Amino acid sequence: MVLQLLADTNWFYSVFKPESVSLTVLIIAAVAASGLVLGSFKIKGLSLGIPGVMFTGLVIARLVGKDKFNADVIAFVRDFGLILFVYAVGVQVGPGFLASLRKRGLPLNIMAASIVLLGAVLAVSITAATGVDIKASVGLFAGGTTNAPALGSAEEALKSIHPTTLPGGIVMGKKEPDQVMGKKEADQLTAPAFAVAYPFGLIGVILVMVVLRVIFRVKPQLEADQIEAAEKAGKIEPAALNIELANPNLHGLQLKEIPALEKTSVVVSRVLQHNHIKIATPETRIHIGDVLLAVGEPKELEDFRMIVGARASVDLRSLPSQITTRPVLVTHREALGQTVDELDLPRRLGVTITRVSRMGIEFTAVGNLRLQFGDRVRVVGEAESLEAAAKLLGDSPRELNLPRLLPIFIGILLGVFLGSLPIFVPGLPAPVKLGLASGPMIVAIILARIGRIGPVIWYMPHNASALLREFGIVLFLIAVGLNAGDGFFNALAEPRGMYWLGLGAVITFVPLLLVGLVARLFFKMHYLHVCGLLCGSMTSPSLAFTHTMTPSEAPAVSFATVYPLTMILRVLVAQLIVLVFA
Repeated sequence: MVLQLLADTNWFYSVFKPESVSLTVLIIAAVAASGLVLGSFKIKGLSLGIPGVMFTGLVIARLVGKDKFNADVIAFVRDFGLILFVYAVGVQVGPGFLASLRKRGLPLNIMAASIVLLGAVLAVSITAATGVDIKASVGLFAGGTTNAPALGSAEEALKSIHPTTLPGGIVMGKKEPDQVMGKKEADQLTAPAFAVAYPFGLIGVILVMVVLRVIFRVKPQLEADQIEAAEKAGKIEPAALNIELANPNLHGLQLKEIPALEKTSVVVSRVLQHNHIKIATPETRIHIGDVLLAVGEPKELEDFRMIVGARASVDLRSLPSQITTRPVLVTHREALGQTVDELDLPRRLGVTITRVSRMGIEFTAVGNLRLQFGDRVRVVGEAESLEAAAKLLGDSPRELNLPRLLPIFIGILLGVFLGSLPIFVPGLPAPVKLGLASGPMIVAIILARIGRIGPVIWYMPHNASALLREFGIVLFLIAVGLNAGDGFFNALAEPRGMYWLGLGAVITFVPLLLVGLVARLFFKMHYLHVCGLLCGSMTSPSLAFTHTMTPSEAPAVSFATVYPLTMILRVLVAQLIVLVFA
């Protein structure tokens, strides 16, 4: 009986009315579940992953029919999913964005930007040379580079120059009825072209990595070992040195009066005077024969030693005393954004911060260093003083994993507002907007970099960020698949489907291969860094393929370095293609 009811479509549609919210939500959930299952299947270590929901969306839209689900709900799901995704990405990369650019980012980001711009030039050239509609070409650009936010940006731009018609025949924007085509054209050309080009966009990155590996006869694990050896040789971690004061010019001075301490990152944490170890403060006076325990980079420590005296025969850390060390998490809002000097812990509590660990990198706690949420600092002092310092700084692991909804919605509010502001550019038919893809991401990067404004902390736990990011992109790709279903299968059934597939492959393959060759031949870049560059420039999940070659994290470093700029650039370029050429 139950099976008969389930098989009876009339009964089903009497319960779930066509175009109802309940039926639309049911379809979205079915697409998500089936698509994630499809994406989990692996063939030789490769899988579709989250993009599997787009392909099941295409199939279900074809089977069910677009007239069965509510277009307004699907539109909301698409836009809101895009906002969640880009905002979570911005929060994740924000704190280290500028640092990565300064450290190794300029050559990598120039090459990544070149891949984006070459793809855009090819997309526009395809329209000029073959007559393919620019609305399809921009879909090929987004799909061939596996960038869903670029598709969202292009669709927004289409709606801005071809606005929708309101009930009663009122046209918002331009007055010509024949130009009221934005959403329809996006569904019939842009989204299907995106879906057609997307599969090779995933495979093409892997294909280029394989081609480069064959051309240059690369042994990935050997290169991984070379990269690791070079990083260890160049990595400077704080060290500790015991120095006995022998310079008579420094006798009787306070530590803050020693010029060498002001000009370096060296921090004096303890002083041995008259067989008694005490915490060093800026006001501590030193005398001939005193032993100083200094922390800093090895070269700076040696320079400091040459000024102060000679290496001591004792290690203050091994002598019995009431002084000990303790790692403390910075989680208290009152400590955020303050410098080590502004906290003034030596004077207030009798403890000294010697080192700071941030995002896996450890460095000396110089006076002008501003503390951020989640920093792990090493403090030196007596047990009671350390406990007071931990209370002042927070030291609450629970705070790291505490969900904060208020900052998320404030950030989204500001991001949508920024993305909606029109920027008038002479010569363009419509004002440029950052849109729902770039606006929230830029705001998220800025807020995550700031860390805290008043009582609001912009830090987002890694698990929360990952959940928000993946949930958002799943919603967006579901909407893309459902909207593009008919157009996708109609395109494949026609000669233009295979034609689009070939053009999309060109947009994918040519820029990647050219820049990969340049990076290897002229910049002498390690192969694994090139792989990360290629995947990051495509914002592609194909990064997982590098783990089939080597467990090294070198590709992930390059990927993270170029990902933020590439994401923003692809979104803006897709919008400009539409505004200039559509």
